[in-house]
Amino acid sequence: MGDDSEWMKLPIDQKCEHKVWKARLNGYEEALKLFQKIEDEKSPEWGKYLGLIKKFVTESNAVAQLKGLEAALAFIENAHVASKTTGEVVSGVVTKVFNQPKARAKELGMDICLMYIEIEKAEVVQDELLKGLDNKNPKIVVACIETLRKALSEFGSKIVTLKPVVKILPKQFESREKAVRDEAKLLAVEIYKWIRDALRPPLQNINSVQLKELEEEWVKLPSSPPKQTRFLRSQQDLKAKFEQQQAQGDQSDGDEEEETVAAVDPYDLLEPVEILSKMPKDFDEKIEAKKWQERKEALEAIEALTKNPKLENGDYGDLVRSLKKVVGKDANVMLVSLAAKCLAGLASGLRKKFGTYAGQVVPTILEKFKEKKPQVVQALQEAIDAIFLTTTLQNLSEDILGVMDNKNPSIKQQASLFLARSFRHCTQATLPKSVLKPLCAALVKQVNDSAPEVRDAAFEALGTAMKVVGEKAVNPFLADLDKLKLDKIKECSDKVELSGGKKGAAGGGAAVDKKSAVRAPPAAEAPSKSSAPPKKTQTAAASKPSAGPPKKGKAAAGGKTKKTSDSKELSETELSAEVCEELAAGVLPASCLQQLDSANWKERLASMEEFQRAVETMDKAVMPCQALVRMLAKKPGWKETNFQ
Repeated sequence: MGDDSEWMKLPIDQKCEHKVWKARLNGYEEALKLFQKIEDEKSPEWGKYLGLIKKFVTESNAVAQLKGLEAALAFIENAHVASKTTGEVVSGVVTKVFNQPKARAKELGMDICLMYIEIEKAEVVQDELLKGLDNKNPKIVVACIETLRKALSEFGSKIVTLKPVVKILPKQFESREKAVRDEAKLLAVEIYKWIRDALRPPLQNINSVQLKELEEEWVKLPSSPPKQTRFLRSQQDLKAKFEQQQAQGDQSDGDEEEETVAAVDPYDLLEPVEILSKMPKDFDEKIEAKKWQERKEALEAIEALTKNPKLENGDYGDLVRSLKKVVGKDANVMLVSLAAKCLAGLASGLRKKFGTYAGQVVPTILEKFKEKKPQVVQALQEAIDAIFLTTTLQNLSEDILGVMDNKNPSIKQQASLFLARSFRHCTQATLPKSVLKPLCAALVKQVNDSAPEVRDAAFEALGTAMKVVGEKAVNPFLADLDKLKLDKIKECSDKVELSGGKKGAAGGGAAVDKKSAVRAPPAAEAPSKSSAPPKKTQTAAASKPSAGPPKKGKAAAGGKTKKTSDSKELSETELSAEVCEELAAGVLPASCLQQLDSANWKERLASMEEFQRAVETMDKAVMPCQALVRMLAKKPGWKETNFQ
């Protein structure tokens, strides 16, 4: 008792530091009562405890620690100076509280972390919790993940920064501890509520079984976006609004919440990948090789690298020039498509950082639209659409105007359709009169073009421009058009769906006149990478079992066409015999080609059956029709005497 009487007389702050645990326990109890009594958050009394709060949470005696945690929580909730202690206290919670066997200790530790977030210290709390994930004690890791999940659930994705959390998430799925993996799964489900499909790319490489389990959980989630239920001290107006909505039976306007969810860009959650050092050392040599197979090998290596959704910035000038050369000058359409895909990948991965190269490649792509093969047109469209998003229409307008008078109708049509897709991403501010006027003048000229596909594309572009800036802004440029043409433009305008809009003639942001969609399916594509429309059209064009020469014409034209334009749509650049052989060799088994002109009719028959099987299972979008038909004409040839 004599020892007790010694410390009983000490001030509260000295008791809290005493070597006897009972003295500290008594100190924490009295501190808790004191913290709940002080009404002035700026009282000088708080300052006495600034350096002690960490000791409250790191208390070595389990019984005293619980009371110390309660006192610390009261201090953080009420003291104006509490924010100064965030880093050291949360660090103490992570290392000395989350490893405790008592559930109450862990619960109080979490409450302390969440209270620090409430007093505007979310970033510091999050940093300390993320550091805790590297701790060797799985109990600490589990508690850190659980606290992050709880913070996100209560405060939402605007307060909890998701990028660093998403970055560490895949690693937690690799843990040997089941408890860590299970908690990571719960966190992934919570994150998905807030950002939906933006979470998919960062998790694409986790174990397939775990990914399947996540998919099953994600499907069960309600479609309505979650709401912030706990608020920062600076968000008292939002808190009052939320409480009012709760009182009125939760009849809230979901628009703001939808915006919150939509505001998260998957790209922002990804870590950039450095690819320049990973390029094949012999790329420059192979891309200039005479053999198309070597050029293809070089491009495939680049395509694999550019599939990374986010690329590290660097000097891509030489690579862009090499790809541009293939697009502009290579006679092999398969390689042109590959190079275009690489450019699209670079533009998507670098975004605005690719803008410096846009002016170099856009003129080449526009000129290459003279190529009518659907797979080439689609690849070129995806490339130019991705490039557009890295720059501005003003920067590209001169290049576009440069091809609007081209003699080739395909180039004019695709330039106009590119404008239509680009306009959808513009606003009145980004589509000023100085940019719009010359483009409208060129489009008005195309409205009177002799080719129907060019006219339809021009109507589509003018209708989209009208939708973006309004009739008043566009009408002065349409003074020379008759009422029929003006009505057609207004009709197109009514069908248009702007980027992020809700009204349009076609889904996925692609508002396209049906005629132009049928005539040239890839043109219906918005700058998204979806290729569903072209596939659908080509499938329709190739659905009949026969694979004779007339079928080739339809596939090349991309589906059904008007009779008035058949002669134009079915025309195709004649390939040399060497190119035909190369293209056929690229899609047919080697034994098939060798035995087509065999002296033994049984071998020729077996080879033809193999040829037929290969064609029937081939992707229509990449089938080199002309090359295959001309190979058949050469061997076995139309004079084959065996009826089978």
